[in-house]
Amino acid sequence: MPSTPPPAIERPDLGAGGIVALLTPAENPTAEAELSVLLPPDVNLLTARMHVQAPGMLDRLRAYETRLPDWLAPFGDAPLDAVGFACTGSTYLLGPLRPRPQPLQRRSGPCPVVCAADALKDGLASLNARRIALVSPYPAELTELAACHWRDMGFEVAAVVQSPLAEGAVHPIYGQTATTLLTGLRQALTTAPAEAVIAMGTGAPSLAALAVAALETDTPILSSNLATAWSLARSLNPSLKQPIADWLSADAPWRERLWNRFPTARSRLLGA
Repeated sequence: MPSTPPPAIERPDLGAGGIVALLTPAENPTAEAELSVLLPPDVNLLTARMHVQAPGMLDRLRAYETRLPDWLAPFGDAPLDAVGFACTGSTYLLGPLRPRPQPLQRRSGPCPVVCAADALKDGLASLNARRIALVSPYPAELTELAACHWRDMGFEVAAVVQSPLAEGAVHPIYGQTATTLLTGLRQALTTAPAEAVIAMGTGAPSLAALAVAALETDTPILSSNLATAWSLARSLNPSLKQPIADWLSADAPWRERLWNRFPTARSRLLGA
């Protein structure tokens, strides 16, 4: 006699579409805001701040991805369906032999991990793009490591454009604005022919700049946070085989949510 299947898990009202744990560096002001706009309705986004006591940015970055179980500890037994690791710089420092993180074991079962850099790679595969241009908010050393990462992954890096730092800003990544990133994207689109452009960095506020620049070109533009959200959505609903091109369309649902949530960014970009 066949056994009775276990009852379906009752999903909470705030998270009927899934509950995501977002891991982001302590100082990152962007990942939560952009992921909350990008993820589809009924997805609940919970966040933990990764804090490492180290004076240098590269030292902190090296520690992040190698300590994933530690960063999940504050979530306790929260019913997580996926983990989003929003820190591309950490992945770039680990080198070409770095494996993708395996699902983390939780009381409710295995919990898949989506790393931003892996999501970008999957997004490029979805677009069949091999020749890419990079827009970097990073300092020079990390920019070079990022370019080496993409070459090691088998991509042709047609151009690397440094996004200009906002006037008076100090931090090379978090001092970026949507306006400076739009300048970088427009430069990348005209510097060299590419099959896709990547706005790098989960901490740089690139989504609004992408939303504007994408309407000015036929070249697909990806950002770390957009690719992460797309990959998380697919992880939460494996039957959904939506290509990333759908997320880049002019009528993608996140666009309206973005402008409703952050109207000042739109008004500033329209004058850029």
